[in-house]
Amino acid sequence: MEKKLSIFSSRLLKWYFDEDKRTFPWRQTIDPYSIVIAEIMLQRTKADQVVPVFLSFMQRFPSPCELSKAGLSEIEKYFSKLGLLWRARKVKRLAETLCKDFNGQVPQERDKLKSIPGIGEYVADAILCFAFGKDTEIIDSNVCRVLGRVFSLKSKGEARRNPILRKVAHSLVPIGNCREFNWALIDHAHEICTPQNPKCEICPLNRICDYYAARTKNCG
Repeated sequence: MEKKLSIFSSRLLKWYFDEDKRTFPWRQTIDPYSIVIAEIMLQRTKADQVVPVFLSFMQRFPSPCELSKAGLSEIEKYFSKLGLLWRARKVKRLAETLCKDFNGQVPQERDKLKSIPGIGEYVADAILCFAFGKDTEIIDSNVCRVLGRVFSLKSKGEARRNPILRKVAHSLVPIGNCREFNWALIDHAHEICTPQNPKCEICPLNRICDYYAARTKNCG
């Protein structure tokens, strides 16, 4: 198992660096405020759709305190372009809390992050990894799909809360290279290990993937 985990990480990173990596503005910064806004905008929304809204939003509200002073109706104008309008209220409450309780700074401690409205487990992990460089696993339904297929991990209920899956995910994160690894995993789930018709034949992980082995056996 340990060897398989090591192969997974090295092959995934090689694939990521060899391919044309997806580039987004929130991947070009380590500013935690920018990253938390991006993560909230990305919830159930395609990344390409988020890009222009994120850029104009950050130009208008470059800091939590600027955002906290804005009227809800103005914030809603941005989120109306993305759908899920309730996120406008969420980011306003988040900004107000950051200004009131944290002097306008996004904290680095997980418990403090999760005390802020709008920041749950996934967003906290994303901030710790992408902003602060912590060697943290980031788990959503897409990551669960990849790990579930490669390692035959099945779960009752919500997969991302499965302690075994989280343990496997944590052991995969290479020390000192968490940002690129998590981006690679996200991109792999988006481009290769898709929910329907995964591109197993060109997958960099197919030689160690239980799903691919079973699929090949069944076809044979």
